Amino acid sequence: MKIAIIYTTTTESTKKSCKILSGKINADVQLIPIGIAKSECILKYNFIILAGSALNGKVQSDLKLYISKNIKTLKGKPLGLIINCEANKDRFNKTFTEELVNSSYINSNFGYELNPDEGNYIEKRKTNKLINDYKKNKESLPTLNIEEIDKFADYMNTMIEKRVD
Repeated sequence: MKIAIIYTTTTESTKKSCKILSGKINADVQLIPIGIAKSECILKYNFIILAGSALNGKVQSDLKLYISKNIKTLKGKPLGLIINCEANKDRFNKTFTEELVNSSYINSNFGYELNPDEGNYIEKRKTNKLINDYKKNKESLPTLNIEEIDKFADYMNTMIEKRVD
């Protein structure tokens, strides 16, 4: 089975979680940054996973644009959805269309982490401010949810064993 993980990331948290996931799936998995993903590329894969982040309620516009350009093809493929955001917030319908959420085989929130060395200058400043806020409030910093990544990988591996295409 060939699987494409098409992702977009601002601060590398989504890319990191997708890399972890790809290493746990027992199949031919390709990580494809959304900037180089093409419409015809979807046709080469048996399963598509779309991944993006929603920090502070904002989603990368390139993900929404990619989905809108490829909605017909995406709806015709087995699909998984990943979001990296606050653990207590459901942003699936804001990130992905309701149609995609309802038709996806699996969707999950992998959480996120704050790394002040990633992103552009503005993102780094925002990240440092968030880290300082967490520290000031004596809260632990957010982390990737490895348990959710493992559940997603287990689901995919079970599906691969059953050869559901």
